[in-house]
Amino acid sequence: MIRDELYHTGVECRRWWAASAMLLFGIVMSIQVAPDVEIGLRAEAAARGIEVDVLIGKAVRAYLREAPTREVLALSVPASRQVTFRDRSAEMAWAASPDLQFVGKWGVLEGREVVASDSDPKRPYEEVRARGISSPFLIFVSSENHEPFAGG
Repeated sequence: MIRDELYHTGVECRRWWAASAMLLFGIVMSIQVAPDVEIGLRAEAAARGIEVDVLIGKAVRAYLREAPTREVLALSVPASRQVTFRDRSAEMAWAASPDLQFVGKWGVLEGREVVASDSDPKRPYEEVRARGISSPFLIFVSSENHEPFAGG
């Protein structure tokens, strides 16, 4: 089914085609066409005895069949990567009842051990990154009784 909607911008009027046919991979598309293209699409669809959205769907499928496989996959499968999970329960346990010597400081934890600390969070972060810790567990140890804040 084709749904025509008028879209006004200043003195210009554009026609939007909403092709509700499932074109490819179940995607519903909306395309904007110039009035002369719209007339051509209507004429071609009428000559073939089909609806305009069916004509557009066939054209898109034919185009994608001719495209190299990698281009089609790039359109249909989002890029993803697997990330490693690291259990931080030991760090969270330490943060729940921290050592009082670190109050007012930022600390980087590895398990239940503070491996670097300073009043400036940038220093311990850069120090442990230089030592090869790729994902530092950096927290601020507050003197107030708050939930632990963790960043990293």
